[in-house]
Amino acid sequence: MAGEAKTSAFMLGTATVMLGAQDDVWDLTPADHSIGLVKNFRITGEPGFTELTQGVKNQIVYSVMTQNTIRASMEAYEYTSKNLAYALGLEGSGLTAQTAEATLTATAAVDDTDVTVDDETGFAVDDWVMIQDGAHDKVYVRKVSATAAGTLTFTKALSAALPIGATVRKSNMIGVGSKADQPFLSAKVVGTIADGTEVAIICPKIRVTNGFSLGFTTENFDNLPLEFSFYDLTAADTHYADFPDVQARLFTRK
Repeated sequence: MAGEAKTSAFMLGTATVMLGAQDDVWDLTPADHSIGLVKNFRITGEPGFTELTQGVKNQIVYSVMTQNTIRASMEAYEYTSKNLAYALGLEGSGLTAQTAEATLTATAAVDDTDVTVDDETGFAVDDWVMIQDGAHDKVYVRKVSATAAGTLTFTKALSAALPIGATVRKSNMIGVGSKADQPFLSAKVVGTIADGTEVAIICPKIRVTNGFSLGFTTENFDNLPLEFSFYDLTAADTHYADFPDVQARLFTRK
């Protein structure tokens, strides 16, 4: 019949997207580098040609490929500190979920810079904390300037009194709108097509060039619409010899 299928290599599936340092491109793992739930991953190539024409009708007689832009886009659904940093074009690999938490064991007055807590373990100078007084939105952000047995000291005085039982939680701070130079990263994408066959894409030099979006909505789950830009390696890059004149390698058994 017309249009009869020859294989089962149909594209319907999901993918795991992993990000990490350039040097680790061959060794990225889901456990350490995955950005979590991703939908609608798509990688595209956009070749461009310079054409030679002849005659008054400008008939094309030859062309040379003069560019081949590779891009990737996806929807990332997990709003972790690491993913938010990546979406802003920052280095996010060092960010992890913070678990240090303390409870006030004595009331703190307005203009106090010290609070008495049940356990200062896990807090250090220059850490950022969120102090929560009961309600979810009653939060004060402060920076730790000193720690001692049962005491945390902040760089700014408290603007409100805090009761016994208020919580102090260590937090990650991410600079939104930072003008810092964006790091080059590497990526590995492993997806499955309709019959369960894996397809792997190794990307040695990318940047996350778009995707920060933080919307508190009640209509649907929000996502980070991440976009990757691909770059050619130079002789100074670690895996230069593995990627001569290509920006990624795709591996498939079909």
